[in-house]
This record gives sequence, C-alpha cells and structure tokens, in this order.
Amino acid sequence: MEEIAENILIEEGYPGVVLGLLNLNQGLVMVDAPFRVEDQQKWKDRCNGLITGGEKLLVMLDTHIDRTLGIKGMEANVLGQQKAVEIITNRPTTARGQDVDAGANWEPYALPGSIRWALPNMTYEDEVLLYWDEAPVIVTHQPGAHVAGSWLRYDPAKVIFIGDSVVVNQPPFLGWSDLDTWLQELEWLLSDTFRGYKIVSGRNGLVRRDSIRKLSRFLTQTSAIVADLVNQGCY
Repeated sequence: MEEIAENILIEEGYPGVVLGLLNLNQGLVMVDAPFRVEDQQKWKDRCNGLITGGEKLLVMLDTHIDRTLGIKGMEANVLGQQKAVEIITNRPTTARGQDVDAGANWEPYALPGSIRWALPNMTYEDEVLLYWDEAPVIVTHQPGAHVAGSWLRYDPAKVIFIGDSVVVNQPPFLGWSDLDTWLQELEWLLSDTFRGYKIVSGRNGLVRRDSIRKLSRFLTQTSAIVADLVNQGCY
C-alpha cells in the first residue's frame, strides 16, 4: 500500500482495479475491491489490521466486472449509484453468459463458473456526503465514462478517486459512456476546483493533468468521428 495523503492509501499490487482506503474516525471507507478470492482475503486482512472496531463501507465506482466480482468477499456495507442496482440485477449468474467485456487483463485468470453478484445495500442519485470525520467524504454521480459511475473525494486531503474517467496508455471503454458528459467532467477535473489534488485513476493510480488533457483530446476526436458516422447513416 502507498499512503498518498494522511490516512489515505492506494493499492496497485493486485490484478484489476487500483484500490483505495480512507482510514477515518468512524471507520474505513474502501474504494472498490480485488476480483480474485485470494486477493480479497489479503486486502480485507490488511484493511482490518488498521482498525479495532469501527465501521466499514465499500464505495463501488462503477459496475465493471473487476470492480463488482469481489465485493461480496469484503464483508462490508456497499454504496453505489442507484443505476448500478439495475445493471447488476440483470446480469446472468454464470460466467459463460456474461455480456460484459472483461478486457485483456483477464486473460491469465479464469472466471468462476458461477457468480453470486453483490448488490449495493445503499444507493444515491446525484450526491451523498458521508460524515465519518470532521469533513465529509463526498461521492458524486459522474456518468461520463459509465452510466453508473461515481467519483469519491475528500477535500481536506485534496484527494479524488475517479474510477475509469481517466485511463493512461490504453483505450478507454466506451460501451457505457456519454462522450459529451465525459468531456464536461474532464474539463471540470482540469479546472481550478481540483488544482493541487491527487487524482487517482482506477486503472493507473495517480495521474497527472497532462494525461487528462490527452484523454480529452482523444475523446473530442472520437466524438467528431461518431457524429460523422451518424450523419452518414452508419448506425
């Protein structure tokens, strides 16, 4: 684990997404979960070792398979954007029937034959504030990269977790995206509101503002190409 601010840590050592952890007065706020069973136990033990008592909450940043597969094993309350419930509920319980793109990172690993998906037991629509310390943890709905996407930020430490809203050296997944909204979100992320913040990508860990600008240019070009195809009737 790497401490990127006081009592805020990230873990990049497991396959799948970058994990986050906020160790606050009321307990632990976890960001996402590892997908392999052995990694779930290791991560849970490491998290539990930071507190004696207290509450645990896992914030799911979207419904991508490598975020949702390991949630049940973390044995915590789960917060997600309300659209995540419908998406997960409609998934089949067998890996063979999955219609989600697991991506190239899954190739060395075998999916379980049967999957018991965990649903968020707490949901929000636009924004939720968690008063687990003197200042709130703020979770907001950011549907640009994913219709059920969330960002989590803790302003006193100037840290924000943005899930798949920014990826570096890999193509973004566009299947659940809204390009216009995504570009607006990246513009907000580059504004003075988040100047000096540590920005944590779910795929790459800490990212620089230059990486955000590069992705914004790519999405702008992609949006123009899509618009041209629509105008030509290619849809």
